[in-house]
Amino acid sequence: MSEPAPGGKPVAGSLPRFVVPLILFALAGGLWANPWHFVSPVPPPINVPAWATDITPVRKPKLSPEYKVAGYSYRCSDCHKLFPSSPEANDSPFQHRDVVLRHGINTRCFNCHHLTNRDAYVDDWGHEIPATTPQLLCGKCHGPVYRDWLSGAHGRTEGYWDKSRGPQMRRKCIECHDPHQPPFPPMPPAPPPNTLRMGRQDYPHKPAAIKNPLHVSRGESDAEASDAPALPGPVNGKP
Repeated sequence: MSEPAPGGKPVAGSLPRFVVPLILFALAGGLWANPWHFVSPVPPPINVPAWATDITPVRKPKLSPEYKVAGYSYRCSDCHKLFPSSPEANDSPFQHRDVVLRHGINTRCFNCHHLTNRDAYVDDWGHEIPATTPQLLCGKCHGPVYRDWLSGAHGRTEGYWDKSRGPQMRRKCIECHDPHQPPFPPMPPAPPPNTLRMGRQDYPHKPAAIKNPLHVSRGESDAEASDAPALPGPVNGKP
């Protein structure tokens, strides 16, 4: 705003009083019109299907040695104690035609089922394994996987990580795997995580000018490995 001269007249060359408010109103109107639209670098969220977050176990097997026929439930030993079975049996009897055994080279029934007590499984020494602990049976051949299952690295853990706040439950092997056909059938994969800090994932090779330790393409890693100086080491078996 202009300051009046001692005689009461504005100083020559100063702006009138209404110019500054007009400029501020013009700037406010330009900002309100939003001529520069913000474009978020984060892509829209992916529609995750319900099955990808469903915590229901894949299978719901019975952990008791029961078999249902015509609406009646029988223990396995109720029938098998009436007739002996060959120790080398590898073919499903008529009552178990629904069982299709595709378990690698394990084609013998009594590698898993106890020969004389059908209500239990069997270990490598012929001792009984209770039907409620099928993980002990799987551990006979799948030792590393059983070790990972015990530590929580394999399988599913439900409940509370902090056991002081609530119970924790480990799902057993046969609640995910069919014991007679353990491999899972082909399934569509769940959508990948959409994380901005990982950078773009839609091109195989990243420009050399971009250095992002969270995203190293195969081409860049190979190029960096070829440019890296050779480390001292044995040559032709000699140090």
